[in-house]
Amino acid sequence: MSARRKRRPGSDRLYVSSSDGLPLGHLDLVTRVAHDVPAGFREQFTQEANAWLWDNHLPPMSSPAEAAEPAAIGAGAEPPEGGWGSGFEDLALRRPGHGLLEEAASARAEQGPDADRPYRLRADGQHAVAETLSKLTRPPTLRRGRGARWRILHSVPMAFVEGDVVLDHLVIGPPGLFVIEVVNVPGGRAVVEDHSLEVGGSSVDLDRLRRIGLEVGDRVSIALAHAAGAAETLDPPAVHPVVAVVGAILSGHGRPRGVAVTRLGPLPRLLSAFGTPLSDLAVDQTHEVARRSVTWRP
Repeated sequence: MSARRKRRPGSDRLYVSSSDGLPLGHLDLVTRVAHDVPAGFREQFTQEANAWLWDNHLPPMSSPAEAAEPAAIGAGAEPPEGGWGSGFEDLALRRPGHGLLEEAASARAEQGPDADRPYRLRADGQHAVAETLSKLTRPPTLRRGRGARWRILHSVPMAFVEGDVVLDHLVIGPPGLFVIEVVNVPGGRAVVEDHSLEVGGSSVDLDRLRRIGLEVGDRVSIALAHAAGAAETLDPPAVHPVVAVVGAILSGHGRPRGVAVTRLGPLPRLLSAFGTPLSDLAVDQTHEVARRSVTWRP
C-alpha cells in the first residue's frame, strides 16, 4: 500500500509514498491541504492519494494543484498589496527543508537507496526545528487583539564570500534576528568546543556561522536603509547565530564566542531570553525586507 492513514487527537492525515518507499508528503484529511510534496511529484502524489481515497469512500483530490505547498510554518504575514515585482521570490512561502526532498530523490535514483539519507536527515531536522519555533507564533505567546510578534523564514539562500549558503531558518522577533543551523544526529552525541561542534566524526565550524551572522546583519541593514530611502541604518537589529541540535546528546564545556548551541526543547525559551529591543513595527519592517530574495543576492 502506497498510502497510510494516521489518526491522532486533533489530527487526521494520509501519508503517501512511492512504490519504492520514497515519502511523497501527506494530506490533511480535515483541511484537504497537502504538505511537503516535492514539486516534481505532485501528480504522483495525487494519483496515490486518490486511489486510497476512492477505496475508502472519500472524495478525491480535484487536481495536482491541490497538492501545492502551503505558506511556511509561522510566516505570519500576507504578501504585500499588489504582489511582488518581477524578479522577486517571496521567501515566506518556502517550507522547512525546501528542495531537500527533490535532492534526496535525485540522489536515490542516481546513487542507490542509501544515498538519500543525508538529505532526509537534514529535512527531518529542519521540520522538527520549524515545529518547535512555531510555538513562538501561537497562543499563549500572542497578545489579545494583536498578531504574532515573531516571524520565521525557512531555507533562505544567501550569497556569501566563502561560498553560497542556505540558512536553515531565519527567525525575526523582538530580540532581533536569529540565524539557525540545524544538526540532526539521531542517537548520536554532539560535543561543544570553543570553535566547533563535534558531531559523529564531523565538525560544524562555529566561527564560520558567526561570520555568516555578520553577513546577515550587513544585508538586512542595507535593505532596511534602501527601503527607507536612506544611505545607512543607524540602529540595525542584532543578529544571533544559533546551532539547534536534534536527536543527539549535547555535551562538552566549550564556550563558543558569539554562537549559541542548544538542543531542541529549550530553543524557544533561549530565543526569548535575548530581550526585546525591537518594537512590533521594527519586527514587521525587518521581516518585509528579509522575505525578499533580492536582499540575499550578490
